[in-house]
Amino acid sequence: MKPYASVLLIVCALIGASIAHAEDVDFQPLQKRLMEDGIDSSIVHAYFNDPRFELMEELLKINIKQPDATDIYAAMREEESVERTAAFLRENDAVFERVLQDSPVDKEVVAAVLRVETNLGLYKGKHPLMNVFASLALLNSDQLEIAAPNFWDRVMEDVAEEEQAAVRDKVDSRRKRKARWAYRELKLLLQMAQEERMDPLEVKGSWAGAFGLAQFLPSSFEAYARDGSGDGYVDLYLLDDAVASIAHYLKVHGYHKDNQARRRKAVYRYNHSNDYVDTVLHIADRVREINDERRAQAE
Repeated sequence: MKPYASVLLIVCALIGASIAHAEDVDFQPLQKRLMEDGIDSSIVHAYFNDPRFELMEELLKINIKQPDATDIYAAMREEESVERTAAFLRENDAVFERVLQDSPVDKEVVAAVLRVETNLGLYKGKHPLMNVFASLALLNSDQLEIAAPNFWDRVMEDVAEEEQAAVRDKVDSRRKRKARWAYRELKLLLQMAQEERMDPLEVKGSWAGAFGLAQFLPSSFEAYARDGSGDGYVDLYLLDDAVASIAHYLKVHGYHKDNQARRRKAVYRYNHSNDYVDTVLHIADRVREINDERRAQAE
């Protein structure tokens, strides 16, 4: 494993390719709920009966008990990783300068987010979004035991016996919240499909359902995605649009390049992890130093 591999890449390697069979699980209650909430029945039936639709059992545990990413973030802060990010920004400087010309967000932090989220666009995920959210919606369903018969054994496999009761209560609460969240994202995804804006089984993303260079959820896409290329469409797999969308997200959440507290708070909203914030800001600040030094030497 290369030291600069992203969190997304490493976690997906941990997940592997384990996939349960959708036909073993009763998705009828979920389909009924979606139709009652306004999704056209033809859309619901078409996608749930599509041969690409699969139940992804291994995503259930990884979304409830995420692996410790401390070492991964540390590797991202290493100089080789920073140098590659600085080079990426130099190579694409025209895009960053044009898209961010009126933005309060500095280009280095946007580049750093791209580094941490998708290894500068090299790895964006492999899981069809509908499969992710439909699977996670089962976490608070009577179908959970069918979808993942070893779910609790896997969750508890590394938990000391004396801690299992407390951990189970915590996981129980989290799985219910996660199921509600996944349903909302699934409904929005199918609304996009209904409006012919997205094929929910064609677009692929992470184990948590984030997609594109910016790794937005469907709800983030609806709220914050922006057209950076000027072609009238938003495509998060296009660098121009990803840069515009990341910057808009950070701007809305109060980012200011000259205020350290506001920088941290805005980046924290992107990912609720202090390690994530430390990593993004360290990369951004070092990238600025490296590229400033190169410019000074060239003058």
